[in-house]
Amino acid sequence: MALQALQSSGVAFRKILSHFPEELSLAFAYGSGVYRQAGPSSDQKNAVLDFVFAVDDPVAWHSENLKKNWSHYSLLKVLGPRIITAIQNNYGAGVYYNTLIACDGRLIKYGVISTSVLIEDLLNWKNLYIAGRLQKPVSECSVRDVSSLQI
Repeated sequence: MALQALQSSGVAFRKILSHFPEELSLAFAYGSGVYRQAGPSSDQKNAVLDFVFAVDDPVAWHSENLKKNWSHYSLLKVLGPRIITAIQNNYGAGVYYNTLIACDGRLIKYGVISTSVLIEDLLNWKNLYIAGRLQKPVSECSVRDVSSLQI
């Protein structure tokens, strides 16, 4: 049985992405906020929308995002984009998440990963975190022409 994406998801995703810096190499959404779930307690309207943003230059991206969306970040925001990127790249699975963000009437969370870390995970399964996310249904929201990337 094929999973059914929510009807309005494309428009909603583009509207949500407009709140973030444009320098994304890839953005995708996943989870119960995107795909209908079976069961009596499956309320898509209240489900958190989950996103992952791949960016070529995380320091520049976080710098711009801090200007646009200061309130999205934890206390780490006061340490600046270089420290946020260092934590993102050197701890855990290489993804920095901002969670429980109100955006366009929906609750979202988004993870930011360096494009090079994403490629490393996909090719060599270094962490299996994002590779694992991509084993499940996802909805591509934005993708740059990646034919020039060295893979």
